[in-house]
Amino acid sequence: MQITRADNVYLPHQLENFPLVIVPGLRNSDEHHWQSLWQTRLPNSKRIQVDDWDTPDLDKWKAGIRAELDKLDKPAVIIAHSFGTLASASIAAEFPDKIAALFLVAPADPDKFRIAQRLPKTPLRVPAKIIASSNDPWLTDSKAAYWALQWGTDFLRLKNVGHINSESNLGFWPEGIQLLQQLLRSTKKQLNQINKLHRAA
Repeated sequence: MQITRADNVYLPHQLENFPLVIVPGLRNSDEHHWQSLWQTRLPNSKRIQVDDWDTPDLDKWKAGIRAELDKLDKPAVIIAHSFGTLASASIAAEFPDKIAALFLVAPADPDKFRIAQRLPKTPLRVPAKIIASSNDPWLTDSKAAYWALQWGTDFLRLKNVGHINSESNLGFWPEGIQLLQQLLRSTKKQLNQINKLHRAA
């Protein structure tokens, strides 16, 4: 397997095959957050822009995602955290053709923001993975599992890593890179199957 190296962390070559859109949660992701560390080293990665990172506004987050997706000439992989996962799932339900896969880490509780009724209630039509923590203060792991079931996503529960953010002290979070690689590997297989069906039609 071909790999590139960044600060003693090996990056799978699959990450070069997709544009990557980074979607932080509230208050953006600081310089110690794994999203920020990934952005500096992952090829083809862009972060969405939101006017006010401190006010949870589903429509503004969705607009920020859509703006980045509209700049691309092929489907992107969305790497989202916290409140950003909720907006990302909503965009995936509306524009599945623009998204190759969803990597949804530590979803925030939509009930806290009174937006649960605005989120998708049926399986998403893109490959997706939800990663939750057993002691996340923003959402119980059982509730994260509920949304994974609603959206038809893979689900992984990590033990005692909080909100999977800067306070979790994950650094570059190489385990997350491995999980992203697994998602992209399965995504590539699905895309190949779709292309075969199109050619046979």
